[in-house]
Amino acid sequence: MAWFNQLPPRTVKTFEQLSQRFLRHFAINKRYPKTASYLFTIVQHEHEGLREYVQRFSEAVLEVPHVGPELLAYIMQQNLKSSRFKESISGKPPATKEELLAKAEKYIRIEESAGKRSMTPMKRRSTEEEGVMPKGRRERKHMPPNNLAYYTPLSVPRAELLAVAIQQGLVRRPPPMQDNPKRMKSEQFCHFHEDRGHDTEDCYNLKDEIEKLIQKGHFREFLVHKGRINDFEEPR
Repeated sequence: MAWFNQLPPRTVKTFEQLSQRFLRHFAINKRYPKTASYLFTIVQHEHEGLREYVQRFSEAVLEVPHVGPELLAYIMQQNLKSSRFKESISGKPPATKEELLAKAEKYIRIEESAGKRSMTPMKRRSTEEEGVMPKGRRERKHMPPNNLAYYTPLSVPRAELLAVAIQQGLVRRPPPMQDNPKRMKSEQFCHFHEDRGHDTEDCYNLKDEIEKLIQKGHFREFLVHKGRINDFEEPR
């Protein structure tokens, strides 16, 4: 036992001291389970085929315990490039993980038989490239609301709370943002608006929705001070 043999002589006098040193030494090697927010980072790369992505996503899922099939389908749909498979799971998500993977395998065969590295873009993306914008896309911009001035400190990222809220049917999607060429080129992506232009954590609409749910008694287990909703953080 190399660790024990390296202890300086006469520095440990009791079993309690030995136990504390042992725990401190090996605590750094402890692996903590990842949360659902980790899966949002498993994004399909620009030239990555569907088979390679599904394999990578499935391996990541093994590191995250207790993630329901609907949440898995939602996260995968958010992380996929525009494709027929993404479109197929955005309407009615598969009921089980096995059903999700079976549907993915179907579209993998289609992609590989066609000899393509990516699927056909969705019709909505095509109309945008042609300069014809759907009516809903002109409705509003992402503007900071004026009704909330403070937000309860959270112990998890807002993207993770969004996933939980969607799974529980607690939130509705906001109206689409107004189209802007600069926003379309942005590398930031909001999972609440499902669009580019700003990051999920900085989304004013999402901050307000989460705060309203907290005030109604939801998400107490995700607060910095569990059960207390009177401690606020200044908005960014």
